[in-house]
Amino acid sequence: MKKHFSSISGFTIVELITAIFVFSIVSYSLFNGLSVGDSIKGRANATRAASVLASNEAERIRSEALQGIEPQDITYMETISGVTFTVSRKRIYNWDADAKNKNFAEIEISVEPQSRFFSSYKFKLVQGFY
Repeated sequence: MKKHFSSISGFTIVELITAIFVFSIVSYSLFNGLSVGDSIKGRANATRAASVLASNEAERIRSEALQGIEPQDITYMETISGVTFTVSRKRIYNWDADAKNKNFAEIEISVEPQSRFFSSYKFKLVQGFY
């Protein structure tokens, strides 16, 4: 009687299922980390853009103050990096303080993205006038 030895070699089904399971866990972790990183980057870009818009508005207020122009309430829209923001500026009237010293104004700058994924930003400042 002859003995036949099989030279067929390869992976068993258990090894194959284990390898697929490990690969899927590692892939899921990597893709999840990438999506979280993208969302953090998007929020950081929106915050940076809002800060730039608020800084520009503060400089505009400062320029108007040097010219002796009192700040007026305004609202406008501006797009930065594909995100549209509504920038509004309003003077907060405190009648007691305004009556005592008319050379100072408390101003609120509000920057609101038109996307539901980002939050709005509010900045308050006090501006002196000549």
